Amino acid sequence: MATALTSKLSAIQEEVARFAGDNISHRSELGGTSEFPWDIWRAMGEAGLLGLALPPQYGGRDGGYAALVVAGEALVRHGGNLGLALSVAVHHIVAKFLILGFGDDRQRQEYLPSMGSGKMIGCLAVSEPKTGAHPKHLKTVAAPQGDLYLLNGEKTYLTNGPIADLFVVMAVTGDEEGKKLITAFVIPKDTPGTSQTEPLALDFLRPSPHGGIKLDNASVPAANILGREGAAYETMIKPFREIEDAVLMGPIVGGMAAQLEMVMGLIRAQGIAATEEIKTALGRLQFLVHQARIIAYEAGMMLDSPSHTEFLSLLLSGRDLGARFQSELESLLQESGVIPSPELRTLTKDLTFAGNIAKNVALKKQIRMGETLLQNRSGASRPE
Repeated sequence: MATALTSKLSAIQEEVARFAGDNISHRSELGGTSEFPWDIWRAMGEAGLLGLALPPQYGGRDGGYAALVVAGEALVRHGGNLGLALSVAVHHIVAKFLILGFGDDRQRQEYLPSMGSGKMIGCLAVSEPKTGAHPKHLKTVAAPQGDLYLLNGEKTYLTNGPIADLFVVMAVTGDEEGKKLITAFVIPKDTPGTSQTEPLALDFLRPSPHGGIKLDNASVPAANILGREGAAYETMIKPFREIEDAVLMGPIVGGMAAQLEMVMGLIRAQGIAATEEIKTALGRLQFLVHQARIIAYEAGMMLDSPSHTEFLSLLLSGRDLGARFQSELESLLQESGVIPSPELRTLTKDLTFAGNIAKNVALKKQIRMGETLLQNRSGASRPE
């Protein structure tokens, strides 16, 4: 079963838990600052925690996606901050899924060792001002010019945008039967014609920085195309969202466990009587955490193995459990009279926001699952 972690995954989880306890747990200011904690990032790189999912030839631990899930859980459960875990997770996915998964030998050798050590931070650049990330609305274009492409456009709401050294930029390179063809380009931040915009002033998921880039005739070699030209939407953008959802289940479960521990500490510290109602509510929160943990581990392990028809259902179930946990927690706080600490308020705000990201997209996927069932007369269809 998924919760029976291998000795390798258990060791990674314990190592990250110790790191978070030593380096993050006492940093209560992280949830209220826009200053990125470079000291923590460097320490993670030196400890080998930013290359967990990369192969050893690039300086990684070869832990796969499952390692990212259990590490993310430990990072938030024992560190108490969700924002930093988001930056770490996106960096990991850009390195493993995009550069390792679609890069050629030169691209892998040039970027992955530095990404694994934390000396180079990765960022996926899809969303654009006022239009979001839907392919039919993307306006960033890449025009061929000999052995180069000239890119023009702007990207925004990029996780790690203000601190990134390497951007995987999605740009329109053509049109086929009215459908835009999207191509991925690997663009170092010092590429001529590329500039980073001011960080966005967001009051959630701190200290994870969000910002954008502008491309003004940015000159990019054709050799910097990542994967197959014109195929990035189907092969990269669509899978990235589900991979990100699965990997972030770890930090979210860790956050739920941290919330529960904070609440129990507040009940004791505030001298609140442990009534049967409170015990029942705490028990329910505990089994919701356990359910979410099983789903998160299973989703991570599914990513490391051949495709599973149940994968999407796990993602939707994890999202549903997270929402139920936050609702139950709010009810407990109101009915018991527990006064939340600033740390609990910040973590709750961040977890609630994270649960609402791409909520409409998740709902559409759920609707499509139902439509697929109805289209099959036997009702035995297996939705993708």
